[in-house]
Amino acid sequence: MHKNDSQTLLSADIHLLGDILGKVLRQQAGVELFELEERIRALSKARRADGDPAIDRRLNEIVSQLDLNEADLIARSFAIYFELVNLAEEQHRVAVLRQREREAHPRPLRESIAAGIATLRQMGLDEFEMAELLANLNVDLVFTAHPTQAKRRTVIAKLRRLSKALTDLQERDLLPAERRKAEQQIMAEVIVLWVTDHSRSNQLTVTDEVRTGLYYFDITLWEVLPAVYEAMREALAVHYPALTPPERFLTFGSWIGGDRDGNPNVTADITAETLRLHRGLALERHRAATRVLDRSLSVSDRLTTISPALTTAVAAARDRSEHVAYLQTRYPHEPYRLWSAVLKADLASDSRGDMVGRLKGEPKPPLRLRGMADLREPLDLMDISLREGGMADLAATDLARLRDQAQVFGLHVARLDIRQYSDYNTAVLDELLHKTGMMTGFAQLSGAQRAAALTGFLSDPIPDLSNLSDLAPETVETLALFQILQRAVRFYGTELLGPYIISMSHGPEDVLTPLLLARWHGLCLHAESESDGLMFAPLFETREDLRAAPEVMTALFTHPIYAKHMTRVANQQTIMIGYSDSNKDAGYLAANWELYQAQETMTAVCHNHNVKMTLFHGRGGTVARGGGPTNRAILAQPPGSINGRIRITEQGEVIDENYGHPAIARRHLEQVVHAVLLNSVPSYHRERSAPKQAWREAMDELTAVSYQAYRELIYETPALLDYWQQATPINELSQMRIGSRPSRRAGKASLDGLRAIPWGFSWMQSRHVLPGWYGLGQALAASDDIPQLQTMYQEWAFFRHTIDNAQLALAKADMGIARLYAGLVEDEVVRESVYGQISAAYQETCRLVLLVTEQSELLENTRTLKRTIRRRNPYVDPLNFLQVSLLRRLRALPDQTGPEAQQILQAIFLTINGIAEGLKNTG
Repeated sequence: MHKNDSQTLLSADIHLLGDILGKVLRQQAGVELFELEERIRALSKARRADGDPAIDRRLNEIVSQLDLNEADLIARSFAIYFELVNLAEEQHRVAVLRQREREAHPRPLRESIAAGIATLRQMGLDEFEMAELLANLNVDLVFTAHPTQAKRRTVIAKLRRLSKALTDLQERDLLPAERRKAEQQIMAEVIVLWVTDHSRSNQLTVTDEVRTGLYYFDITLWEVLPAVYEAMREALAVHYPALTPPERFLTFGSWIGGDRDGNPNVTADITAETLRLHRGLALERHRAATRVLDRSLSVSDRLTTISPALTTAVAAARDRSEHVAYLQTRYPHEPYRLWSAVLKADLASDSRGDMVGRLKGEPKPPLRLRGMADLREPLDLMDISLREGGMADLAATDLARLRDQAQVFGLHVARLDIRQYSDYNTAVLDELLHKTGMMTGFAQLSGAQRAAALTGFLSDPIPDLSNLSDLAPETVETLALFQILQRAVRFYGTELLGPYIISMSHGPEDVLTPLLLARWHGLCLHAESESDGLMFAPLFETREDLRAAPEVMTALFTHPIYAKHMTRVANQQTIMIGYSDSNKDAGYLAANWELYQAQETMTAVCHNHNVKMTLFHGRGGTVARGGGPTNRAILAQPPGSINGRIRITEQGEVIDENYGHPAIARRHLEQVVHAVLLNSVPSYHRERSAPKQAWREAMDELTAVSYQAYRELIYETPALLDYWQQATPINELSQMRIGSRPSRRAGKASLDGLRAIPWGFSWMQSRHVLPGWYGLGQALAASDDIPQLQTMYQEWAFFRHTIDNAQLALAKADMGIARLYAGLVEDEVVRESVYGQISAAYQETCRLVLLVTEQSELLENTRTLKRTIRRRNPYVDPLNFLQVSLLRRLRALPDQTGPEAQQILQAIFLTINGIAEGLKNTG
């Protein structure tokens, strides 16, 4: 498929869906409203083409005269249009990927696992070095419930059905009647989409979020992961045939139901229910797979050899189970069917209520399948027997897929991380120490004093916590959580839990505090166990904490008790770095450089202490929160910081974008593994310029200027807070029911206490996109060596990635639209001062980015992305005009809670959804 042909097909799909939406609009809302929408659309396109200020005035006039019903319908039409365009672009991407793979054959597709393995072989990596890399390879992608997914799960499911219908149109050889039928189905789906509420009526619950996360495992990942593992096996067979493929190199984790930082809705009971939902999905999917084996493996022991081990196992199962004995009368010579039936029965034996009961301490029947090993053992028996019987091809189909699924997902789908805020842990321990008579005033001590006290407590006898009374709700909740975690490990092993993450870690005391709580509950440093059931990961988020991180980790690794814990977890340490809060604290450029340097220093610290480090990147969807192409971000990480091991968060709308379609999910996963493989090899970095000392000095100078400029505007300009609250929909965003977590941590009313997500979300909606670029232009302007910066851009992956991501933020920003939002600011002096400062900085940043990148226009080096943004802007703009008009109406009402206010608010929510879909970014 030629590039022009693919663009023609994309245009055809967009026109098809647009025409269908137009028909639905005329049917459901009337011809007059359709014509009004078309008039607004035409004006918006003319605005982009001509730049005539009179068009802005005309658009403002039209949207301000809409009644609320008309405003709602216009917002709905543009929002749904973007949902349909996103589907068309998704289908286009899949078609291009398929064509590229055909054209590349027999060579591997670029940025695939096969391409990565081939590149390493070409670079001279021998079998020994490759075996070391594979033994260490551990890519863990972690779903979070951060409230950036504005779409309901109901809407997501409908869009998936539309996607399937589009696939049928493109890939199947349809007869004319079949094509009409397919288009009729698309029409029906768009009608349903039109008459479906796009905003939630009720606040999203944590279990709603858990089910939404599991939805992607169920519809996509369960089948995609085996294909990724097969790609690894095939690539190694070609380039390293003597090596054994890694059994487990790509896995998933989740924060959903375990992340209680600032979210009082995540309780111990919710965490128990989350673990049940995880196990329930795994049992259900594995049972379905064993039913397939039950039907497909009709291998007769009269026609081939069966291994003695399998024969013995089937006989033992028959002797203990009347059901198996009965099945043998029906299938007397088909041992594989019998063994599949045994496994199916074992999977069915664990009822849904048993797990929660066990976690709460209720007596329940013994478990037949505790964890992954119990599931893999019977599958491996069949695999070995089939291969010994000369049926390797049969073993490589349904059974191989189930073995991969068992190895990747186990009996828990994804490991559940636990996260809590450091101050919360300190307050809980403060009360427990006081109530047990061990110490008073723990929370008032300095960090060093708390660390010293904790050292003693970690060696002291474990206190009796069972009879404490009159505890604060937070303390009661924490004790209940640790009891559930202890039972989870006792009954199901450690594989269902990820690390305990401590947000806003400032010193070693913040990690030692939950370590002590875990010890008191038998999860760590237990005399009767050689290993610990829980691991701990500090999360460093602010500029100051990132700079202190190496010292904190050194203190932990040399701490007498924590060193014992490290020995019991095989000297493995996860360290998390936060992109969102570091950006809100220091600004885009300074945060990225601080994160880069922190990774380098922590890599050195872990190497010096013989610690196997996994860096956990807390990335979001927007550029300001570490977003952008994941594979390029991985390749831009410091040399030596990955070494085959990485954890990355997948948040909000990014989850649907990366995992909604099977082909895109596989491509994304292969790109991630490809990047990790390459970045983990020293020779890869030798072939590319590592940062020279002069470049580092230049970055230090740039970030000093950037940090100062950012802090002066955000934290030292009193008017900024008023401007932001009035010139963005932050207050309205906080009322959207898109997440269970509050927008602020409890007791934090300042900008410091605001979550980074609503901060970024609000600036994105108002098209300032401030967190993704502000400070960069001032830094570049202060440089007296532009040629050096141009060289850095060409030769240093980190600097190029940083500048290119800023380009994306600048391209999505629009100071003309931002000016409309600035008009909402009541104080003229504040309005003109802050907007003028931002607008001037934007123009200067664009000019200097183009100078450094040696381009004439933003995104000239990524034309597809540039074309996409240009195609979308004329349709996003009307939603911005409408949102500003609705915000003005809402804020003028004397009663902000009455029926009229609620009706306006619902229309605003539609515009928020539409703008998020149009920009393909929320927070």
